[in-house]
Amino acid sequence: MKTVKEMGGMTCPLLIFTKIYINYDRKRHDVLFYDTVNVRKEGVKKMKKKIRLFIGAAVLLAWLSGCAHTSQEEKQSGIPYDDLTEDRQMMEAQGDTDEETIQNAAVLLDEKLDENLLIHAELTMPDRTLYEYAAQLKKFDYDKTQKAIGQKAEGTVGGEEGTGSIFYQRNDFANHLSTYCSYAGEQGMAEEKELSFLSKEEAVLKVQSLMEQLEVGGELGTPDVAAMNQADFAKVKTVIMEDDSYKKILSSKGYGSDTFDENLEAYWMTFQVEENGIPFYRNEPPLRQTSGRALAHPAAVEVLLSNNGFEMITMTGMLEPYDGRRTEAAMIGGEGIKEALMKKFGDVILTSEYKAVNIWMEYFPLIKEGSFTEVDLVPAWCIDFEIDGASVEESQYTIRINAVTGEEIS
Repeated sequence: MKTVKEMGGMTCPLLIFTKIYINYDRKRHDVLFYDTVNVRKEGVKKMKKKIRLFIGAAVLLAWLSGCAHTSQEEKQSGIPYDDLTEDRQMMEAQGDTDEETIQNAAVLLDEKLDENLLIHAELTMPDRTLYEYAAQLKKFDYDKTQKAIGQKAEGTVGGEEGTGSIFYQRNDFANHLSTYCSYAGEQGMAEEKELSFLSKEEAVLKVQSLMEQLEVGGELGTPDVAAMNQADFAKVKTVIMEDDSYKKILSSKGYGSDTFDENLEAYWMTFQVEENGIPFYRNEPPLRQTSGRALAHPAAVEVLLSNNGFEMITMTGMLEPYDGRRTEAAMIGGEGIKEALMKKFGDVILTSEYKAVNIWMEYFPLIKEGSFTEVDLVPAWCIDFEIDGASVEESQYTIRINAVTGEEIS
């Protein structure tokens, strides 16, 4: 096994992966760059295609963590308030004062906050005590990673230093298999089924065991799983090679000559990372900007596991274990969220109607000032808006608010 550092630029062409979002006609369109080949996918939202083509001998995941500044009108400051007062009063008026019930109940926030600023969304407070964590981006040991994968010297392990990211690829053909699995999952061609070499439960446990051996902070959530056998791969290959969006680039990379062993089976698993049931930041929907603090890479784990072993593993935004370095966090509730929205929009003349319609919570990894690897892991309220009656998907406007201080994150 050779690491990326050992291979060097002459013995193995390395592939730099970046993803750029282009905004026009109020929608987000993706442009993916792979090496010197540009793959443009237009109308992503309409076609529901988010196929990631893993092409090349080794992929270095290099997502650039941008740090933009908000406009002068959107700069935020801390907000002191009693976070649960309104929610508690509403429930006490209904004769329900049980603390656990208050925390679990969804409260409808329905109010006109200002001219062209409305909120109509359900808010569910966390049902357990949450914490802020002092964390560190994971520094992977390549030799330890290879040993945990357990496939002798087979495959390539690499990553980008200081980003909490690592990548494993068994061979070139693993790129092709992952492309077929990803395409099948997005197109609804992957069946919900068990494979003969491992059950889905056993496959998930195998990934969880790997995470434990690598000593990564956080927990794996319930994965999306695509199960594929030889017949499935052959069918997906036929369909994708007839898709005008991919036919040319895949043909140039040799996909047209792919054949599949009759015993081939594989699970393609995509996990989100969680803490206390709250998902880590995943850049879904994408950030518009950040308010002066850099973010770690989105947290994600993707694994292709076949009857031949691990084919491909991608981990991004991973943290070192952080148990013991925590501070109890007092969450802001409905009143705090409304006050934060007024703080953001109150001094701005809105010429379009903004209506907050979805509210959920994520853990956000904020890079400490003056550091590149130290992270403040903080809970944040994420809020989707509809603009002038357009849907959330069409409006593409989401903000994140620090759930402890009320400061805008993005």
